[in-house]
Amino acid sequence: MKTLDTTDVNSPMNICGICQNTSGNKNYVFREMMLGTRDEFEYFACANCGCLQITNIPEDMARYYPDTYYSLQSQKNKKTSPLKKFLKKQRLQYCLGKSNFINKILTKIYKPPQYFEWLKGLNLTTTSKILDVGCGSGDLLLSMHKEGFTNLTGVDPFIAQNIHHGNNVTIHKCDIAGLQSQFDCIMMHHSFEHAANPLALLAQIKEALADNGRILLRIPLCDSYAWRTYGEHWVQLDAPRHFFLHTQKSMSLLADKAGLRITKIVYDSNEFQFLGSEQYKQDIPLNASRSFTNSPEKNIFTKEKIIEYRELAKKLNNEHNGDQACFYLSK
Repeated sequence: MKTLDTTDVNSPMNICGICQNTSGNKNYVFREMMLGTRDEFEYFACANCGCLQITNIPEDMARYYPDTYYSLQSQKNKKTSPLKKFLKKQRLQYCLGKSNFINKILTKIYKPPQYFEWLKGLNLTTTSKILDVGCGSGDLLLSMHKEGFTNLTGVDPFIAQNIHHGNNVTIHKCDIAGLQSQFDCIMMHHSFEHAANPLALLAQIKEALADNGRILLRIPLCDSYAWRTYGEHWVQLDAPRHFFLHTQKSMSLLADKAGLRITKIVYDSNEFQFLGSEQYKQDIPLNASRSFTNSPEKNIFTKEKIIEYRELAKKLNNEHNGDQACFYLSK
């Protein structure tokens, strides 16, 4: 593990952005490995709440969000036939708790998208006002629309311009403060860790949330097996794009400060924590031609190894030791 020796632990650089602790914080150096620039960045881990955080945010963050960045790639909004729309909507109704014989059978035959699991317990209907913060080009919202949701909005300051997908799906080039509306559900799917001021962002989310609304935050967690095992090679460090990598404790502190309460935590890590981290140990960037994300034939993993990692991820989730989780919050 590459660490920095520091004698002045009370330096302003070492004040935790979550709990303001200044004592005993440990410094690290992490490399940028998604794009493969291998630029180095200083981080530190808070000795109190455990949150890993970047010491200084680079001035030119746009360099680390190129046009090829995965969430900024827009998929074509293909038309869906009326029959397929009907079948998808029936399956959605079942997953939202409105069961009948037809949609029960359909759901057994045609497995619903993975994100349906994240939406359970949010008291949603097909007409609920849903906002996705940091949504990139809006692929998830497009998928949700095709499944039957009808009132979908996205915001992302990193897109080039507003995106109008049609069918009432619009992505705004702004942050959440730029919207003058309230929502029944506000989601952040692996974008909360990119926020430079997570407490201010939670306050904005609370302001935009309807009284009986729900918040869904999906984030990586550093109080996890993967961080303890891989350290600087942990794939979800994603320096410098991830400014804060949280623990359950740091998230609890943030929620309390924002006047929100965590109602449920569901671990949803997968084999990515192992595949990406093992590659980084061998100095293989995520976007490399031989990466498992790009080349099923040339990557370093056997099918058997991938299955082994998948099963280990399920075990860690059951033990609340996976490297990412869904946090459900309300006012």
